[in-house]
Amino acid sequence: MVPQAPVIQPLGDEAGLVARARRFARRPALASLLDQAVVSGFGFVSGIVTARLVGIEEFGLFVLILIVTAFAQGLHNALVTAPMMTLAAQGRRSAPTYDATVLAAALLAALAAAAGVALALVGIFALRHHAVEWGVVLAGAGLALAQNLQLTVRRTLFARGRGLVAVAMDTARAVAFPLVLGAAWGAGLPLDAALATAALAGTALVTAAPLAYAIWRAPRRALRLGPVARRHWGIGRWMFPLVFVTFGQEQMAWILAGIMLGDEAIGGLRAAQYLVGFVIILLTATENILPTAAARAYETGGEGALRAYLEKATLTLGPVVALFLLAIALPAGTWLTLVFGPAFADYAASVRILALAVACIFLRDMVTQYFRAIQETGPVFRAFVVSLVVSLAIMVPLIAYDGITGAALVITIGHAVSATHLILTLRRRSARGG
Repeated sequence: MVPQAPVIQPLGDEAGLVARARRFARRPALASLLDQAVVSGFGFVSGIVTARLVGIEEFGLFVLILIVTAFAQGLHNALVTAPMMTLAAQGRRSAPTYDATVLAAALLAALAAAAGVALALVGIFALRHHAVEWGVVLAGAGLALAQNLQLTVRRTLFARGRGLVAVAMDTARAVAFPLVLGAAWGAGLPLDAALATAALAGTALVTAAPLAYAIWRAPRRALRLGPVARRHWGIGRWMFPLVFVTFGQEQMAWILAGIMLGDEAIGGLRAAQYLVGFVIILLTATENILPTAAARAYETGGEGALRAYLEKATLTLGPVVALFLLAIALPAGTWLTLVFGPAFADYAASVRILALAVACIFLRDMVTQYFRAIQETGPVFRAFVVSLVVSLAIMVPLIAYDGITGAALVITIGHAVSATHLILTLRRRSARGG
């Protein structure tokens, strides 16, 4: 007999697997997780690389630039991108017009932010009685412009279901930044704060501009800046002052430390924060789980079930957070030397103090989940206002008395006050039976 040819199975199963894989890859949650990993990882690694390349003093100046531009980005998010994420789902047929209008408004706001950052940096140089380094000022202004534009493009892509394109954009920037620094080093350019800032600005602008142009060139009607601005303000008017509150609680201590103590001190404190920041990144990851689970517990079992869930989550996560913090804080000098270099080892005490701040942040976040679940976030805002008042009152005396250790204490005390205020608020609510 002639053997029969083997029967070839249809490719339907394989096609189904490919289709399922494509659907999985297009899930917004997956794209968001990937993008957060890229952005957070880039911020973490780029800071370490910059510190190693430019030295502790220039790194301190670089940190001051980042603090000022981060404040500008916070305001931009409150007025432009955060309201956009709420409003983008409305009016799908006019989406290109809305997106282009937001992009135009974002560009205007970014230009204003660049001017504000430039003025702030000139003011910092004046307060320190230093000659203005115009390269630093221009690089900082450029970073504010490019970063805010990139933030708007990223949020627009996610709002329109193109999250993986945003991941590609942020990945391209993460890859380009060390290449630009390497090229600058190979060309013999001085590696300093201005160059590192300019590299951040340039890579953000180059990777975001083509996508911004595509958004702008999509077929649309005329821009509607006035109506869009009014709708955004309706959502962002309470987020706007919160940026000032959170900035005053912590970032003002960084700026004052830079003014009073110099760039080297602020560079050492930032390195200390980078070490404990690893635990904060882990806590941020819980945002993908805890809020939804807490809300579900409240919906199904009321406040009793919500408290039980949060107590269990705190007892589960608390030991893990404590172990990580101890592993970082106890050999802090060794970690600073290994990661940043020997010049940073003197700031081990700041690592240990900031580790306490992270513990306070963990407790505050767990209590915050309670108020978010019951949709009563007023106590959270009031807690930050109280901590702001305390921080501003102790900031100058502590920094003047104990230098950079005093600055670390200011940051830690601020977080401790807001955590304590929220915990006491929850206890009073429990005592009243609701």
